[in-house]
Amino acid sequence: MKEKYTLDKLLRERKCTLLVIIVILLTLVAGLSETLAILYNNFSAQERKVYILCVTEADDSWVNKNDMRDATISFLSALGIKGEVIETADEWDTLIRQAPEGAIVINCHGEVTPLPTSYGADYESFYRDLASLIKDKGWVYIHIPGFGFYFTGNSKTVGDKYKVGDSGVGIFFSALGLSYHQEGVPDLVNPWCDQDAIITDLARNVSRAVGLRLPEMVRASRALAIAVDQLPEDIKVLWYWYKVPEDKKIWQGYPYLALVCIKVGKGMLVWGGLGGRSGSDYGAMAAMITAYILNPDLATKAGGLSLIRKRQLFIYSLVAVGAIFVAYLVVLLYRRSVPPIESA
Repeated sequence: MKEKYTLDKLLRERKCTLLVIIVILLTLVAGLSETLAILYNNFSAQERKVYILCVTEADDSWVNKNDMRDATISFLSALGIKGEVIETADEWDTLIRQAPEGAIVINCHGEVTPLPTSYGADYESFYRDLASLIKDKGWVYIHIPGFGFYFTGNSKTVGDKYKVGDSGVGIFFSALGLSYHQEGVPDLVNPWCDQDAIITDLARNVSRAVGLRLPEMVRASRALAIAVDQLPEDIKVLWYWYKVPEDKKIWQGYPYLALVCIKVGKGMLVWGGLGGRSGSDYGAMAAMITAYILNPDLATKAGGLSLIRKRQLFIYSLVAVGAIFVAYLVVLLYRRSVPPIESA
């Protein structure tokens, strides 16, 4: 009878162990529900594809393109956002020609805009086509360091860093509908700032919600002053993360804005105009901006754990759940390997 009692006791212990594991798993799943919703509903099933532009045939200006690329990839990954690196001018050419809806493009070259190979030396047509992709295909183009479109580059055609000067950004802005250096038309934007800009409450909120630190002040060397009351109907300023104090510098009564998002048609241009920071800093900013564009609710979720911290807890919890399963399986297999107890 003693042996039979021992066998019954072992069976009860197995049932109790299984019950404890089930309770633990249910608790973990309940605790992770909010994290799962934030991470997967907003990012893993992201409707927009994110492209990181860092091509070998084009040089950079005001930033090390490889440093910004690496930082952007790292920070996007930490936030659970998928990104694809465009590594060659031919790949960039293919993306421009395919023209997918809603693409988000992060330029890691600073003041250099890589020129797709099929355009040859015709950067003007390319700048206009890129503007059309923003307006008509809903592209988001994120430019952070320096004076965008001041250089172009493709070692196969014009050289890895070809200066087009002030006229380059004039062509691009005018193609968007933001007249700048356009003959016979008043300027709607001015990029000549060279002042420090102060962080906004919006940027602070997103920074806290994401879990990445933004500087309180930046050098806004080529921030934009925008004649907001004169813009065409399909163009408007959606938000900005830095602003130059108006007692420091204004243009025709308009303040200078850095990391400013301008809605143009279906898409957006995010213009940084920043200087004096590292590629890692710019990569973090690019990742935060991308996260905010994919999920604008981040601006209202600054309390509690940051998005990166929640993601880390989620990963740790998955590891813990896996460890529990493995431990239980080991115990189960061990017990099955013990010969059954036979009654005398």
